[in-house]
Amino acid sequence: MLHNTSTVAPPDGPGRARAHRPRFALMLAIMLALMLGASIFVPRLAIAQTGVVAGIVVSASSGGGVPSVRVLVVGTTTGAITDANGRFRLSGLTGATADLEVRRIGFRPLRQTVTVGATNLRFTLTEQSVALDEVVVTGTPGGQARREIGNAVTTVNAAEVTERGTVNNVQQLLNGRSPGVFVNPATGNVGTGARIRIRGASSLSLSNEPLIYIDGVRSNNQAASGPANQSFGSSSISRLNDINPDDIESIEIIKGPAAATLYGTEASNGVIQIITKKGAAGRARWNFSTRLGTNYFQDPAGRFRINYFPVPRPGGPAGALDTVPINLIALEDARGTPVFQHGRIGEFDLSTSGGSELARYFAGLGLEDTKGMEPVNGVKRRTGRLNVNVVPSQTLDLGFNVGYTNGNITLPCEAGCGGRTLGVVNANPLNLVPLANGAPNPRRGFNSGLPTQYDNFYEFYQIVDRFTGGVQANQQLTSWLKHRLNFGVDRTREENSVLNRRTEDSLTKALLGTSGLGFRDINQRTINNYTADYSAAGTFDLPRTIRSTTSVGAQYYRNYYERVCATGSQFPAVGITTVDATTTGRSTCQDVEEDATVGLFAQEQLGWNDKLFVTAALRADDNSAFGRNFDRVYYPKFSVSYVPIESSDSRIPYVNALKLRAAYGESGKQPITFSALQAYSSATGPGDVPAVTPSTIGNPNLGPERSKEIELGFDLGAFNDRAGVEATYYRKRTVDAILDRQIAPSIGIPGTQPFNVGSIRNSGFELSLRGRPIATRNVEWDLGISYATNDNEIENLGTAQSVLELRRQTSCPGYVPGSSSPDSCPVADFVLASSGSLPPRHQVGYPIGSYFTPKIASATVNPNGTVSNVLCEDGK
Repeated sequence: MLHNTSTVAPPDGPGRARAHRPRFALMLAIMLALMLGASIFVPRLAIAQTGVVAGIVVSASSGGGVPSVRVLVVGTTTGAITDANGRFRLSGLTGATADLEVRRIGFRPLRQTVTVGATNLRFTLTEQSVALDEVVVTGTPGGQARREIGNAVTTVNAAEVTERGTVNNVQQLLNGRSPGVFVNPATGNVGTGARIRIRGASSLSLSNEPLIYIDGVRSNNQAASGPANQSFGSSSISRLNDINPDDIESIEIIKGPAAATLYGTEASNGVIQIITKKGAAGRARWNFSTRLGTNYFQDPAGRFRINYFPVPRPGGPAGALDTVPINLIALEDARGTPVFQHGRIGEFDLSTSGGSELARYFAGLGLEDTKGMEPVNGVKRRTGRLNVNVVPSQTLDLGFNVGYTNGNITLPCEAGCGGRTLGVVNANPLNLVPLANGAPNPRRGFNSGLPTQYDNFYEFYQIVDRFTGGVQANQQLTSWLKHRLNFGVDRTREENSVLNRRTEDSLTKALLGTSGLGFRDINQRTINNYTADYSAAGTFDLPRTIRSTTSVGAQYYRNYYERVCATGSQFPAVGITTVDATTTGRSTCQDVEEDATVGLFAQEQLGWNDKLFVTAALRADDNSAFGRNFDRVYYPKFSVSYVPIESSDSRIPYVNALKLRAAYGESGKQPITFSALQAYSSATGPGDVPAVTPSTIGNPNLGPERSKEIELGFDLGAFNDRAGVEATYYRKRTVDAILDRQIAPSIGIPGTQPFNVGSIRNSGFELSLRGRPIATRNVEWDLGISYATNDNEIENLGTAQSVLELRRQTSCPGYVPGSSSPDSCPVADFVLASSGSLPPRHQVGYPIGSYFTPKIASATVNPNGTVSNVLCEDGK
């Protein structure tokens, strides 16, 4: 009897994905109920106090109302956000007057004392090319104003970007909006993501992705997840794109160690802070948006090269060849079977926000149903978000944030298995030659099988179920002391599947051999990130107009990873798709990894006359992945910011603002979990007794990679704030980079050993130009240009002395690096692990992952078409 517990996948996606739809239906019902309930009941809640102020915020250039402006009562947590028309209302105020602060990204903040009871206030905001007083998240309570920060921080007004143009995912929000941030797409398929590099790659063996925070909760930042197997892989799905862009208020990009010291170990590649939308006091405001369109390959016939192959000359002498071109795109179009299709784009978003002075809310639902340019490529993603802020008093603000994503992504068979793109690239005219019996060649010019055969045979999909939730408390204890407490969890469940169906098609069986009998690989992963964060800041006014701000904080982060997989080959019959039904090569696996980081920081900032700011900070981190002989690590930071010119005191024509800045900071990257530990594998001992055998040697002295960066730059506003310039030079050096070295067989433990020895340098220049040539009530024209360079070079892969010391540490346990060692210590047992001779490889003096290949200087082409006397550039 054949055992089969799965269903055959429907044409539009994997059958397994249907198991998640009831869960999403329940989530949808709950979210809709919460949205309706919040819009009905929350506005009725009110603080017992009845003092009210209300009014409108308008733009100085256009005169129109400005939405999404935060109006805050100074010294309290009481505030409101303006509606689509720029109107706001605050109640529950005490006293005869109140100090209001009005802020929005891109505008000069305004502070004004108003009379409690006034309901016809009018605030005029001036757009600002250099937002010196804009508050950004820095790890300290309440953040810091830009004028105080000595490093470059980019803020993306996501709400405005999504409102003005089409944005399909978060990576599109980042791309091109911050110099030095490179978004490198993996493929052109829908559902796939991109790798993000901030100021270049700085690690040879660890991840180069930046940290991701969502409302203060550290989140899964994996850039290459998804189905893959040994022969060919996809692994191009980014977790960053699980987040609905329509739920995001703003994104802050913190670049490099000089800016990310307070985030400690793991932050050397930069930090991306995602701040989701919050509600504003007032009646419920509903918003529905949709994006419809098509995905297509523009001019594929003109973009793919025309292949030329030698083929036998019809009727010619033996060995005579003709060079024949082939353009598969044109051939398939003429045949009526185009290689690529037009796939629909369908995105739908519904949100509501509102509340009272006691409680404010934002709730949103999103649906994405999109097809790619290949028939088997598609995305079905459902998202939900609920943010609630409760203000029980004027000094306390409680926030509750919940985000949920559920969906499935189907991918085509890509590199290595003859998918549509590779089939066109490797088009072969020999496969157009009729068969011996005169029948048309069934391959139609494709190098192996037809695209439809691969579509029917292979199935790649990922199902994701993700939850992100957090609780934040911000309290103004006194006029000079405030603190913040934050807890959160980011939980991801993935099911990644590679299915090769059994086929009885004769041509497919001939192409695939035993692979045509089928294969199934299922990989289920759980990734949990836990965050606990506390910080406090005290502000004191000293003599000579000096203000001191002292901040302290502690963080605890825990990462949990679990993988369960099952693999099997050769299904006994067509339509059987479960691993349990396979007949050969069946195997299972389970991995669990867990690490934790505890960090403490202290920061002191002195500000003089609100123009000169000097900051010094120190962070201490301990991580469970460090070797047992490695103690905690310390990361210092120093920065200076000086604002010699502001709009009110400018003495230089056409210059409205000028900020000079310099910063130095250090950060790190922890080793891979368990890499410092000596590990063992199960084995069968003598007499079939269960036993263990060494699998990895570990390294008790293993520590983090450390990045040290210096940054210099300036921000300039000119022409009545219609033009802005941001320029930055940076030089970053990563030391103690982790490499693997081969272990001598005489040790008795196979494999390699990690150790800290390498160094990498990154340096570059970043320039951002912004302008607003036209700004009227009805028309605005914004221009932006970004330019960035990055010079990446490997400086060291381990000198002879450093390798010698590490060898001695292993061979002589009592040896201390840097001391004299006994002659009996063997030094010839170990060598550096080879980086390989084929591209890409790491080599001193060249960028990480450079490609090397011999360059031919000359050669002789013989009359029969063969090549001889090939001479390379090196003379060999």
